Amino acid sequence: MRIRPGTADDIDEISRVYAQTWRETYQDIAPRPFVKGMTAGAAAQIFRDSLKSEGHSYFFHVAEAPQRRLVGFADGGKERSHPESGLGELYAIYVLKEFQKQGTGRQLFEASVESLLKSGMKSMVVWVLEASPYRKFYESLHGTLQPGIKQLQVAGHSLRLVSYLWPDLGNL
Repeated sequence: MRIRPGTADDIDEISRVYAQTWRETYQDIAPRPFVKGMTAGAAAQIFRDSLKSEGHSYFFHVAEAPQRRLVGFADGGKERSHPESGLGELYAIYVLKEFQKQGTGRQLFEASVESLLKSGMKSMVVWVLEASPYRKFYESLHGTLQPGIKQLQVAGHSLRLVSYLWPDLGNL
């Protein structure tokens, strides 16, 4: 598996991975209209907008299988709700189901930490749906569950988010 920085040319493939893994992971967790609405086209617009944003140190990395097929990605930057805090945020890691449990997610995590450190951020948070089956992944990487819940309103439903913190990225 090759991990490399993503480029604008990768957006269509990243969007395909995002939409597919979103549907596979959240079909029984998130409201049905929200899951069905997460198409590659909708995801592509999210990533294009993120690349245009100034001042939040946005990055993404891609996982490339043989034949240059993208099978996963991670993105992040400054913590979105308080960008002035100096806290980094891992926005997402998505890996296609058939490539999970092979170290790809961990490699994307490590590349993300490196990008945050290069941007001058010394700590990192990730927000995860409380009902996500992948919370154990962040726990295995020594993220500390933080007190407090964030509510996300989606399609008339309230979803609960929890956060994991890595207070000193230099020690990872």
